[in-house]
Amino acid sequence: MNSHQKLAILILRLVAAVWTAFIVLGWSMYAIEAAAGVNVQHYPEHTVIGNMAYIVVGVLVLIFSKPIGKWLGRDLGDKA
Repeated sequence: MNSHQKLAILILRLVAAVWTAFIVLGWSMYAIEAAAGVNVQHYPEHTVIGNMAYIVVGVLVLIFSKPIGKWLGRDLGDKA
């Protein structure tokens, strides 16, 4: 595995982790406030489903970051 592939994997994992953590944190705060009885804005169903899909995409990118990173950096640099 060349250095470009390693860097691609690192970037994919970092972006996917931050992406997923940010969305999960936002919805966790919303759920806690709703459970505590705070008056919160009620989002339409398609917004909630869309955000859950974003979480799934982030987790899938985390899981498959190694093959995706290898594919993205396959023909770059480190050739003898």
